[in-house]
Amino acid sequence: MLTAYERPSQGYTRHQPEKTILYRTIQDHFQTFLAEAKTRAEKLPFPLHVFQEVDAYLGCGILANGFVRLSCESCKSERLVAFSCKKRGFCPSCGGRRMNEVAMHLVDRIFPHVPVRQWVLSFPFSVRYALAYNPNLVSKILAIYIRIVSNWYEKAARRNGIAGKTAAVTFIQRFGGAINLNVHFHSLFLDGVFTAKNGKLEFVPVFPPTNEEIVTLVKRINLRIARCLEKRGFILEDFSEDPFAHEQPVLAHITGASIQSRIGLGEREGLRVRKVGDEISIGTAYSVSERCALSDGFSLHANVQIKGSDRNRLEKLCRYTARPPIALERMSETLDGKILYKLKTRYSDGTTHILFDPLELVEKVVALIPPPRANLLRYHGLLAPNSKLRSKIVPEKLEEKKERTTYPGQSKWAELLKRSFAIEILNCFNCGGKMKVISTIQDLRVAKRILKSLGEKSEPPIQAPPRAPPQLDFAINQLDDFFQIPPETDSF
Repeated sequence: MLTAYERPSQGYTRHQPEKTILYRTIQDHFQTFLAEAKTRAEKLPFPLHVFQEVDAYLGCGILANGFVRLSCESCKSERLVAFSCKKRGFCPSCGGRRMNEVAMHLVDRIFPHVPVRQWVLSFPFSVRYALAYNPNLVSKILAIYIRIVSNWYEKAARRNGIAGKTAAVTFIQRFGGAINLNVHFHSLFLDGVFTAKNGKLEFVPVFPPTNEEIVTLVKRINLRIARCLEKRGFILEDFSEDPFAHEQPVLAHITGASIQSRIGLGEREGLRVRKVGDEISIGTAYSVSERCALSDGFSLHANVQIKGSDRNRLEKLCRYTARPPIALERMSETLDGKILYKLKTRYSDGTTHILFDPLELVEKVVALIPPPRANLLRYHGLLAPNSKLRSKIVPEKLEEKKERTTYPGQSKWAELLKRSFAIEILNCFNCGGKMKVISTIQDLRVAKRILKSLGEKSEPPIQAPPRAPPQLDFAINQLDDFFQIPPETDSF
């Protein structure tokens, strides 16, 4: 028998993904989108990992798929916590947890107490497309970029007679602010070099890069990356020679459309995504900000610096660079069933929102799913895993405790909530006592019986079947109206 059960109204509101706009859109329209994609391909239109990602997301946070039971040691009231999908594609809940885990790990265990500068490298459309589903090419391009910036740090130190090495952590982001595919790099460099002095490593800061140096660096990055791509045949004049398009034609098509902010499938195929805002204009000239330079579509920005003592700001920056691609709080639904996504910052042309049809949103979400076994967090220089000096520059190891671990994926759920949102989730909301895990329910039959006894939904949501095209729906509705028997008669 279950004891007292904490209802959401008593303090803690359980995350209910099935009530969000994103979840309902994918649940209702993914099969329709899949049916449309199947008409473009002779075989399965997407790789297996795409289907696995969508299925896992639709099961994430659903109590009917299993849960953990917690019980208060004092009043014996219970709380249920649903399992998460633990995917890294587009799930806002799991992405938010991973964001906080990684930020906490980097600040506590990786970054020494020295200044950190953020370098952001963006690419032109053709390079984004080449990097979208080629992890090996991403590694090569990233190595070129890191080598150029690291050399700048080392040369800046040598001008002052200091020989040393720097280090960095790179987040490979695959998304832009409008749910578009935009592969780019956020690198957090130690803003200086470590040099050997009296048998110890000592950090020496360097002067910030000038605007002229940023221009020189982005030109060099442009040249080196262009040479790398040309050697490997990724700058293609004939699209038919693209191996990715031969292997996955539908995915390649919607990937290219997402990169160009266009629609890949459906009635609006080839058209640009709809923008909502004020004073939208075409051909607006864009100015380059401080320590930011452009070169043939390549963009390099390096104007954000964090002091070594400001660990809170550093953690916020790490959370920003590790954030998930979709913010649910910026998503709303219009009266006619379309999805309105608010931009974090207004575009220079006045755009404040992006408007999607449900199928268009599903298309954009599918394009964001990363290929499997592709690491999106990389360490460089003295912080690289094989660096012999890494242990000498990272913060001193914290005292090991039962509630704290050394790897972000093993961080306690309660510790994350407390640190990120100031929520003491293991405190009972009825009496204030401590709660502990009493069982893990993985048998769906057992979970169903427990949920029924608590008055909760015991069946998981199911995906809606494919819908007929709008024209067919209209024709069927016309036939139904034609053959409908008037209410005042029994026959024709």
